[in-house]
Amino acid sequence: MLGTMVRLLILTLAVWVAAYLVPGITYNHWSNLLIAALVLGILNTFVKPILMLISLPLIVFTFGLFLVLINALLLEATAWLVPGLYVASFWSALGGSLVVSIVSLFFGYSRIRPAE
Repeated sequence: MLGTMVRLLILTLAVWVAAYLVPGITYNHWSNLLIAALVLGILNTFVKPILMLISLPLIVFTFGLFLVLINALLLEATAWLVPGLYVASFWSALGGSLVVSIVSLFFGYSRIRPAE
């Protein structure tokens, strides 16, 4: 449970940094960031593996760079689902997905595992 909360806070921080650094990504209130992180985490858990399976030949052909496009699409889907989070264009989503990936990697989003 604690690991899940830490991952949610790291993802919230990553979305905030993306909104701060990338022009075209805005939010109304900090609670929108928290909801966006929750929705993005759910999409990453359930939708991203399906998209990766469908686009596996493109991922292999581009040496994994197609994953950046998948992340951008998931960020745009998050903005579409969460009122108060706005992504102006696909290029903003692409830059935002790179920032979210880098911040999550820096803070160890994928390395934190819940206690067994």
